[in-house]
Amino acid sequence: MNVTEISLNPSISSKELLKIVEKSSSIPERLGDNFSLNTEVVDTNFVNSRIANWCESVAEGNWENLNKRLAWDNLDIDKIRNAFSAVSIIDEQNLPAWANILKAALEALEKDTKEDNYFLDPQEPLPFEEIFLSFIYVARQKLKAQVGSSYALLSDDAHTNLERYLLNSLVELCTQTMALEFQIFLTYEKPTLNRWLAQLDGSHSKTYYNKFVGKMLSGGLIQFFQKYSVLARLLGTTTDFWITNTCEFIQRLQLDWGDIQKTFQDNSELGKVVNIKAGLSDLHNQGRSVFALKFASGLKLIYKPKDLGLEVAFFGLVKYLNNFQMLPQLKLMEVLNRSNYGWVEYMEHLPLKDSEAAARYYQRAGMLLCLLYVLSGGDFHYENIIACGEYPVAIDLEMLMSAKIRVPETLKGDTNALELAREQFDYSVLSTSFLPKWEFGEDGIAYDISGLGGAGGQKTQYRSLVWKNINTDAMVLGSESVKIKPQSNVPILDGNELCASSYQEELVDGFRRTYQFLMSHKEELLAINSPIAGLGNRQVRALFRPSQIYYLLNKQTLEPKYLQFGVDRDIALDLLTKAFINSSDKPDVWQIIAAEKQAMQDLDIPLFTARSNQDAFVINNSQRINRYYQKSSYDLVTNRLRQLNDKDLELQVGFIYSSLYASIPNQADNISLPAQAAVNLATISPIVKEKLVQQAIAIAEDMQKRAVYASDGSVWWMGMQYIPDARQLQPRPLGYDLYDGCAGVALFLSALAKISGNKEFRDLALSALQPTRNLWQSYDTELKDKLIREFGIGAGKGNGSIIYTLVRCSQFLDEPTLLEDAQKLVSLLTHGDVTSDREFDLVSGTAGLIVGLLALYDATQDSQILELAKSCGYHLINNRITSKTGFLTWATVGGKPLTGIAHGAAGIAYALLRLSTVVLEPMFWQAAEEAIAYEGSMFSSQAKNWLDLRSERQVFGTSWCNGAPGIGLARLGSLSILDNQAIRQDIEVALQTTQKIGLHNIDHLCCGNLGYAELFLSAGLKLEKKELIEVAQKQAAYVVNCAEKTGYFQIFPGNSRGVYNPGFFQGMAGIGYQLLRLAYPQELPSVLLWE
Repeated sequence: MNVTEISLNPSISSKELLKIVEKSSSIPERLGDNFSLNTEVVDTNFVNSRIANWCESVAEGNWENLNKRLAWDNLDIDKIRNAFSAVSIIDEQNLPAWANILKAALEALEKDTKEDNYFLDPQEPLPFEEIFLSFIYVARQKLKAQVGSSYALLSDDAHTNLERYLLNSLVELCTQTMALEFQIFLTYEKPTLNRWLAQLDGSHSKTYYNKFVGKMLSGGLIQFFQKYSVLARLLGTTTDFWITNTCEFIQRLQLDWGDIQKTFQDNSELGKVVNIKAGLSDLHNQGRSVFALKFASGLKLIYKPKDLGLEVAFFGLVKYLNNFQMLPQLKLMEVLNRSNYGWVEYMEHLPLKDSEAAARYYQRAGMLLCLLYVLSGGDFHYENIIACGEYPVAIDLEMLMSAKIRVPETLKGDTNALELAREQFDYSVLSTSFLPKWEFGEDGIAYDISGLGGAGGQKTQYRSLVWKNINTDAMVLGSESVKIKPQSNVPILDGNELCASSYQEELVDGFRRTYQFLMSHKEELLAINSPIAGLGNRQVRALFRPSQIYYLLNKQTLEPKYLQFGVDRDIALDLLTKAFINSSDKPDVWQIIAAEKQAMQDLDIPLFTARSNQDAFVINNSQRINRYYQKSSYDLVTNRLRQLNDKDLELQVGFIYSSLYASIPNQADNISLPAQAAVNLATISPIVKEKLVQQAIAIAEDMQKRAVYASDGSVWWMGMQYIPDARQLQPRPLGYDLYDGCAGVALFLSALAKISGNKEFRDLALSALQPTRNLWQSYDTELKDKLIREFGIGAGKGNGSIIYTLVRCSQFLDEPTLLEDAQKLVSLLTHGDVTSDREFDLVSGTAGLIVGLLALYDATQDSQILELAKSCGYHLINNRITSKTGFLTWATVGGKPLTGIAHGAAGIAYALLRLSTVVLEPMFWQAAEEAIAYEGSMFSSQAKNWLDLRSERQVFGTSWCNGAPGIGLARLGSLSILDNQAIRQDIEVALQTTQKIGLHNIDHLCCGNLGYAELFLSAGLKLEKKELIEVAQKQAAYVVNCAEKTGYFQIFPGNSRGVYNPGFFQGMAGIGYQLLRLAYPQELPSVLLWE
């Protein structure tokens, strides 16, 4: 569009500019010395609505909490009412810099800048770019005036890069507001049908677009800024920061020119800067960010506007390691540090030469991982790693030496094993973000942003705004899922991206060798003049909360509703206080929050620091919080170096194996649908009970070695969590429950103590239950209630599972206090906990609470327990749906009427049948019978199995959780209650189908061989058929024989050596328990039936 063709009106008046400044002012500014309040001019509706919104967003409608929060800033409602009244700036001649930029940009509209718009790209137009040209013109003129002849250090192309970066920044700020105003404009100017048709066919007409831009440039822009005064402020501020920071960069470049030549190019001529990529990092300290430069000589450099002392020290350590030939060389990176900024060698993303180079890459990756771990590094995700040929290089080291926050004295006490396990986990190799780790979003989204993962193309949980038909009449703003852009962290061989899980042995070897080297040289490294000493007194990043929170909040405050009045954006930014609103006293960190909000007013990501040899959190040059950290980060690193030992080495290696194994996409799918393998049971002898017990003892002894022990006597374990929605695995400390938590481990150990009489296993079982039992002793009622609500009520995952475990452990160990704890837990559950459940099933929902309560009722005969169980039954009755086949059943996982014992009709019917025998309610029995009939309607006579409705395809489950094995077991469990020809037929079909499935490569209970063994064992016992018991014993014999050959039980498919999971349903505890039950079936009940 030709700007000169537009009739431009006079520039903005002083009065108009003042109104914009006043309207955009923040609450602290209004209450400060530069503004006067006119409390006689108050819009009551405006004031009341803003205060109400504030109370709702920050204090969730709790006025007492809002008043308390205001008092922490020496404010009250009356002062806030005054702040929301009309204001006037006191010194009209001393306006903020952004206002002068805005005025100059509006005045520049009168100038013909057509010849100066070389930063525009007709092939890639930016939305409404013509509207912002005057800002670029003003910024250029001011920059030229400030840097003088140094302006010529950059070529025209490099200046174009910087100006286009500014233009893009301004466009992004206005995206949502311009979209809104353009649509309003079209509503009046263009008929709706025509507008819709234009969008549909991607019309290239620019008639109305040009009219809109013309209107904006001929007076409309002033009106626009009067309406959206906060946006005017942000545009002026962004432009002002660009001028200041670009000027600063050019002046530093001129000052360091000679040293750059000497350090990076052997004193040869650099030539002009011919290309610049700006904005390569988050914005900090008033819009400053990282630049990538290319000189005419071909040299590439990175400019960082921060102290690079940490980089200097780190690569000093790398240089020290490279002197020892027993380790492969790591890449050194040249750094020129200038205390508050510096220049760094550019690292190219280069492909690997051959497969040997690929192996060396991952060996070096293991070495780098070890250094990051020992140096307490974090945030080494995909954007901070470069695969430079066969060298992995960390390019942003600000998150090295992360310290631990000090725990307030009032919260100190004996640390239990769960807390200790979480701490070990949080400060393990997994905390570096270098190893693969899944991030989870809604709808089962899983993606990996780690340094060793982070492949491009992954769909994330976030959405971004996207323009369609840019700068045409059909222009419209939409949104799409954000996908990870291809980065430089993934090594390339023969054009293919490599996967770290394929090189786990090389990675572990590099980690192990480096760990052992550091361990053997620790005294030398801890000496006064060692490379480690160089890390002392360095500036490090102090992270108060994740940067993603700042990013999302900044994005939210760019919605049009927050850009008219400064107080509205202020209130939106005050969401940062919400996490502390329930504190009774003013938090010690309150001054940090004030600094966060101040930074975000300028669209910065707040940046805080610390000195590596101090325990203070540095907010700015004049504010700090002393004793914020437990100890300085340098002390933490030197202590970690001193404490390197073989046990910790193996713990970290275990985490590496677990992380790499879990990183394989959809690996967990193979658990649900394992590959079939032919096994001839006729050739296998039944296993003797002594060997079964011996194997169980070996499993328990291994658990003893792997346990995390706390000073309060409790123990806990690390494990692998299965995330059902995403169908992925994730290493983590165990939870509380029976399915894959510590309750399941305690249940196994209690059973082993009963069978073996070994006091060590008894003590270990009680220690494993200790953190869970302590929850019910908590004096924090609110916290206790919150935990109970979060646990859910299922018998696999939830309070039902805890109740069941406590009951059975009390019986195995002859420990009445465990029964008392189970009763205490039940007393905390309410009718509302039941009626709010929407899972319904055995593992996670209402049916699960029923079987847990029945176990406790059998042990105590407490009638109050039955009342809650009846409530569960009625809840199930009242929440059935009509299936496509006409039968009433339940919508469980994914809102689908599933079959099966774990999440489907078989499990719920089983629970209701057991309940019906105790409370004598015919309705429960009838509902169960109809659920079984529904399942019958999902039976395939051809497949001799029941449909697994989790999939849209026709799939038949083959495990305890889904399919014939579990359905057959459910029918067996309730055979004494419901016994007819159809039920017997279901059992027979389930046995035949399970026998036909055969044994395979998974051993655990939920989806593996020992789950099959339980079906045949229960069938043999309940049907009094010894041959079925023999089948179970032969299946167990096969499992044990395979484990003896390989050295481990197969709890996960594929190459899972080194991956450990102690949980019950998908781990070692369940395997151990089932071996014991096969040896002593009369003494140990079926946990898969919650007997």
